[in-house]
Amino acid sequence: MKYLSLKHAVSIALFGTTSSWVAAQDAGGGHQEYRFDEIVVTAPFAQSEAETMLPFGILSGEALREKVANSLGDTLKNEIGVNSASFGSGVGQPIIRGQTGNRVSVLQNGVGLTDASNVSPDHANGVEPLLADRIEVIRGPSTLLYGSGAVGGVVNVIDNRIPELLTDQTNFQLEQNYNSVNEENKTVFRLDTSFGNIGLHLNAFTRDNENVDVKGFAIDEAAVESLESLTAAVIGEAHEEEHEEEEFENTRGFVGNSDGDADGGTAGFSYVGNQGFLGFAVSTLDNNYGLPPGTHAHGHEEEAEGEVEEEEVEFVRLNLEQTRYDFKGMLNFNDSWIESIRATVGYTDYEHREIEIFADGESEVGTLYSNEGLESRFILARRPTGDWSGVYGLQISDSEFSAIGEEAFIPASDINNVGWFGIERYSRDRFTAELGLRFETAERDPGGACGYDDNVMSLSASGLYDLNDNSNLLLAVARSERAPSVEELYSNTSLDTCDRFTDDEALVLHAATGLLEIGNPNLEEEVSSNIEFGYRVHSGAVIGEFSAYYNKVDDYIFLDITGEEVEEQPVASYLQRNATFTGLETQLTFTLMQRNNLTGELSLFGDLVNARLDAGGNVPRIPAAKFGTELRYFGDNWSAHLHVTRVNSQDDAGRLELETSGYTLVSIYADYHVSVGRSSEFKLFARGDNLLDEEVRNHASFLKNFSPEPGRGMTLGVRYEF
Repeated sequence: MKYLSLKHAVSIALFGTTSSWVAAQDAGGGHQEYRFDEIVVTAPFAQSEAETMLPFGILSGEALREKVANSLGDTLKNEIGVNSASFGSGVGQPIIRGQTGNRVSVLQNGVGLTDASNVSPDHANGVEPLLADRIEVIRGPSTLLYGSGAVGGVVNVIDNRIPELLTDQTNFQLEQNYNSVNEENKTVFRLDTSFGNIGLHLNAFTRDNENVDVKGFAIDEAAVESLESLTAAVIGEAHEEEHEEEEFENTRGFVGNSDGDADGGTAGFSYVGNQGFLGFAVSTLDNNYGLPPGTHAHGHEEEAEGEVEEEEVEFVRLNLEQTRYDFKGMLNFNDSWIESIRATVGYTDYEHREIEIFADGESEVGTLYSNEGLESRFILARRPTGDWSGVYGLQISDSEFSAIGEEAFIPASDINNVGWFGIERYSRDRFTAELGLRFETAERDPGGACGYDDNVMSLSASGLYDLNDNSNLLLAVARSERAPSVEELYSNTSLDTCDRFTDDEALVLHAATGLLEIGNPNLEEEVSSNIEFGYRVHSGAVIGEFSAYYNKVDDYIFLDITGEEVEEQPVASYLQRNATFTGLETQLTFTLMQRNNLTGELSLFGDLVNARLDAGGNVPRIPAAKFGTELRYFGDNWSAHLHVTRVNSQDDAGRLELETSGYTLVSIYADYHVSVGRSSEFKLFARGDNLLDEEVRNHASFLKNFSPEPGRGMTLGVRYEF
C-alpha cells in the first residue's frame, strides 16, 4: 500500500477512517486473513483501543463478518454493554447501557444519519451494517465528541467509500449466503482499487427473505391478556368493561408479515496526494419490510354512499428509500502550529412510506415520513507542545423533517444544531489525562408559536494510569446535556397554544406504541452526570476489561401513561423525572493453547444495567443481564467457535410492562479457506444460531408479546476474494 504518512495512517483527526487492509499470513502459508490496524479512529487522538480514554468496542475483519446481521442492533447485541431493541425482524436499534433512540448517536464514517429511526421504534436505521468494514461502539456519555444526542453512547459504522489510502493491488470480494430461519438469500460485492493518485471504491448488496421461523405461536395470547388487564388497572377502569376487541390471527411456527427485501450500493473516489486527500461518494439504500400482525393496527375510514365506514388494516409494510452524498478531505501541514485539518460533510435525502394493506388486497400509503438534511464536522488538530496536544472542532446539523398522512402526530419541523468543542490531552510517563468542553446551540422550529431554542454545554475529565506494560486503570467523569427532540416537544401539540389539542378529535394515534402521545414544548434539557472506573489488561495470555459506572440523569424525559383514554385509546404524556443508571461490564479472553499452527482461546463476558426513576419505579424496557462464554480454535486455514449466552429473566419491569423469562442462546461458527493461485481464495462458512430453538422474548422490544426473536437457523455461505 501507498501511505501518505504515519500521521495520516493513524488519522489523528477526530472522526477519520483508516480503512487500510493489512494482510497477515502464517509461515505455513494457506490461510490469509485480512484485518484492520488496531487504531481507534473514532477517538480524539491517535491511539490503540487499550490507550483510549473511552469505554470502547470494535468489530472488524473476520469478527464482523461472522456476526453481521441485517440491523445494527442484531449485529452488536452480543457485545458487552450493548443490546438490541427489535421491532419485528426488520428493525433492531442498538441499546447502549440501557439507553437507545435519541440518547444513542448512530454515525456513518463519523457524521450523523439523517433518517427517522429515533421518531418511532418501528423505523429502521438508514445504514447497512452488511457493507461496513468496521463498527465502533463507545459506551457511556460521549457528548463532547458527537453532540447532545450521544449521552448514552455512539455507534460509528465505517466503510471505505471515500478511500484515504491508495492500494498497490486491487481488492475484490463477492459473497453469497443463505439463512434457513427465513429462507434469506444475500449477495454482497465490493471492489477497492487505485489508478495513479485516484482511489476507487464500489460496493453493492441485495437480500430477500420470507417469514421468520419461531418456536411455538408468534403471539403470546396469555401475556397480551395480562397486559390488557394491567393497563386497565393503571387507567382506572374494569377490564370486564365492554370494548371493541381487535382480533389478530395468531400464527404457529412463524411470524406473519415478517418477509422483506433490501438492496443498495455505493460508489466513491478520492484524490490522494502527499499532504492529504479529497473525495466524494454517493450511496443508495432501499429497504422494504413488514410489521408483525397486531403491532401497528388501526382502522381506515372510507366514505361510501354518504356513510363513513371503517376498513380494517390487515398488514403494514415500510418502504425506506435513501440517497446520501458524502464529501471528505484532509490536509496535513508541515511547518505550522496546525498539524491537520479534516472536513466531513454528508447530505441525505431520506423518506419512507408506511403502506397499509387491507383484507381485500388493496393498499395505500398511510403515512409518508421524510427527512432531508446536512451533517458536517470540521476538525483541527494542533501540533503538540511539550506534554500537551489538542483537537478542536465544529459540528453543524441542519435538517427538515416532516410526516404526512394518518400518523402525522409530529408537525413538520426544521432541526438545527451547531456545536463547538475542544479536547486537550496531557501525557507523561505512566499517566495520561484528557479535558474536554463542548457548547452547542439547539433549535427546533415547527413553524408555530412554540419553537425551541436553547444552549447545552458538556464537560469531561478522564485519567489513565499504566500499572505496568500490560495493564492500566481508567477513571472518567462527565457532565453531559441533551436537548429534547421534536417528538418529545411537539407530539399531538397545538402550535398556537403550545399545549395539547383542546379537541380530542385532533389527537393522532401512534400505532406502533398504541398510544396517543402528547408532547411538552416546555421540556428542559436532560443533564447526565457520570462517573466510571475501568481496569484493562491488554497483552499477554489474558486480555480483557472491567468497567463499573454510575450515571445520574436529572430531568430524564420519558413517556408515561396518564390514566386517561380517548375513544378507547390510552393517553401518554412526555414527563421529566430524575433517574439513575448503574451497571457493570466485563470481558476476559484466555489463551488456552498455542502450538504449531493451532491456537485455542476461551472468552468470558457479561454485563448488567439497573435503571430506576428516583421517585420510584423502573425505567421501561431495560435489557436483562447477560453473561456467557465463547470457545475458539483456529489454524492456518480454518476456525471453529462455540458461543453460549445466558440472558436472565427481567423482573425489574416498568409500570406498564410484564416480567420477561430468561433464555439460553447457543450458536456455532466454522469456516474453511481454500487458496486459489497466489492471491485468491474461497472461504466456505457456516453458522448455527439459537441451536436450542428457545422461545426468545426480548424485554427491550415493544413487540415481545407479538413477535419473538428468530428460532433455530443455519447460515451457509461462500466468499471469493482476491
